[in-house]
Amino acid sequence: MKKFIIKGPTKPTSGLVTVSGAKNSCLPLIASSILFNDQVVLRNVSFVQDVYTMLKLIKSLGSKVYISEKKKLVKIVNSKAHKLVVPYKLVSTMRAGVLTMGPLLSRYQNKKIFVAKGGGCSIGIRDINYHLSAFESLKAKHTLSKGYVKIFSVNGLKGNNFRFPKVTVTGTSNIIMASIFAKGTHKISNISIEPEVLDLINFLNKSGAKIKFVGGRTIKIEGIKKLTKGEHTIIGDRIEAFSYLCVALITKGKIHVRNINPKFLSTELKILQKIGCKIKLSKNSIFLKSLSKHKPVRIKTGPFPGYATDNMPIILAVMSKISGRSEIEETIFSNRFMAAPELSRMGAKIKIKKNKAIIYGENKLFGADCISSDLRTTFSIILGALAAEGTSKIQRIYHGLRGYYNLKTKLKNIGINIRVLN
Repeated sequence: MKKFIIKGPTKPTSGLVTVSGAKNSCLPLIASSILFNDQVVLRNVSFVQDVYTMLKLIKSLGSKVYISEKKKLVKIVNSKAHKLVVPYKLVSTMRAGVLTMGPLLSRYQNKKIFVAKGGGCSIGIRDINYHLSAFESLKAKHTLSKGYVKIFSVNGLKGNNFRFPKVTVTGTSNIIMASIFAKGTHKISNISIEPEVLDLINFLNKSGAKIKFVGGRTIKIEGIKKLTKGEHTIIGDRIEAFSYLCVALITKGKIHVRNINPKFLSTELKILQKIGCKIKLSKNSIFLKSLSKHKPVRIKTGPFPGYATDNMPIILAVMSKISGRSEIEETIFSNRFMAAPELSRMGAKIKIKKNKAIIYGENKLFGADCISSDLRTTFSIILGALAAEGTSKIQRIYHGLRGYYNLKTKLKNIGINIRVLN
């Protein structure tokens, strides 16, 4: 099994990182291709493992998939009807497989759809009850048997009103796709307005959908008969961008991150400035220079435009090196502090109390053998290793490869001493 070997402490970083297309945008966009009779062309695709898994999934359902990693392009063609069973073996490692449920239900009304309950990162309860409740508002029914959700509409999907009890990103994307071909108008309230959701809405509207905002978190979707040929350039990955900004921060270096809209990280950038960074913004890039002194901060995660939960494990590692008492309150997932025990192996002082972490910054961390348990924990451990004295070995790096494209190469290009061992 491959592992990262990192020798620290790292000298101040300097260089340029080009952010890849957003993984969390690419996955629902690929799923939405099920809605199209014509071809779909996606550009600025990040060919991380999760994207390959999703492409393999829709291919198994009957789509034809053409890939050009060099051009960062995917073309999807639906020349025949899809299979209506989404197998467990293809969703067991990636929760985003649930996103096939909405488009399959929308396109194949009156048919029975079978979707295995998915896997992904072990970061707490990530049920699909909100998805199913949203589908019920369209007059769809469902049952659960042997790990598969059977979902169907007896008399077709019909527009109605639905309000999410709690903001959910995948739930929002799923009900949007399910509503495209429903009869009448479907009003959905308390939706996610994450950039990745807006990217999906933009793509569908360009392809003939009628999705309109009628409030800050409320949309109306007018049902249509078909979508036209789709073509779209995926937005930059805000989580990847923030990850590399924190590399410069923890090494007290500087970095230029491009192919990212700074508005996607407005809350996070304010936090970095409070800690002690000079930041310059342009339309599609961020330049950060870390100052010599850093201050502790308090953070509370929340739905966009709040502080992203995916960025929480990353800042946790940074806080472990900042003198003083920092705090994090996690409001999205119940088990998001899985990086804490591994950082503690390096000497970090972190106390977890229910959904809060209290961090007492240490002047020194020390290299250690660590095990990654999920995607963002991987990068958190990497950051700890960069600041630690000595060599760190990070096992189960396949978690990180699910969401970071060319991770080792990008780190080496900005001066990180990192290598891979089999």
